[in-house]
Amino acid sequence: MGYVGGFRQPGCVFCNALESDDDITSLIVHRGDQAFVILNLYPYNTGHLMIVPNAHVSDPAELAVDARAEMAELSASFGAGLRLVMGCDGLNLGMNLGSAAGAGIADHLHQHIVPRWIGDANFMPIVGGTKVLPELLPATYGKIRAEVTRQRTNSNVVRLVLFDPARDGVYLQRGTLPQVDLTAGESVWKATMRSLQPLAATCELFGWAGPSSTFDADQTPALAASFAPGHDLPAPYDLVSLDDARSALAADERAILNQALIRFG
Repeated sequence: MGYVGGFRQPGCVFCNALESDDDITSLIVHRGDQAFVILNLYPYNTGHLMIVPNAHVSDPAELAVDARAEMAELSASFGAGLRLVMGCDGLNLGMNLGSAAGAGIADHLHQHIVPRWIGDANFMPIVGGTKVLPELLPATYGKIRAEVTRQRTNSNVVRLVLFDPARDGVYLQRGTLPQVDLTAGESVWKATMRSLQPLAATCELFGWAGPSSTFDADQTPALAASFAPGHDLPAPYDLVSLDDARSALAADERAILNQALIRFG
């Protein structure tokens, strides 16, 4: 509705995101040396990413050679990552250079990566000119950010903050946040859902529960989720109050819980 209502933040949205110290609010999933990757706030399809140079330029010819090379590498790696995370059938990859070419933000170069599925152009965009997205941006951000963190740190586990439906308690495993082992070829969020069977169908993924900054080198993938009312996890999960969880958890896990509470509590 912000887009439909015509709201525009002052200045360059990409430069504003780059200068922000809150990568989650800015939707930045990766910061490189000369370019960064950000979710589109108004996506054409779920998982719509943009690769953006740090430099405020409008044409690839204005970029340094190593900046163009970094954008090309990011295109390849995040294209492969989107296939794993989103399970898409294909990708649209490209740039619109200049307003005449359809660039919504013509002053700051950016490259789109749009996941595509067979049949995704249904009657809604064709007849009504409206795109329907199946999940909220925080959930998409969490899926992609968790995968980026896993790939960068070679982590073999994901930590989970599993709220009860009222979000006044969390599930622990033997006094710690639940952890799920990760395997090659399976995305972090799919491994998470698999671990929660047979209740995965009642589970709602909220999003990323780790630190805001993408610069932290020692992150472990962390996701927050909850369950529909009337569904409880069996042993070895124990439902405890938030106060009891804070008392039981080690400092690093308590920090993850607090981050999840700030965003989703």
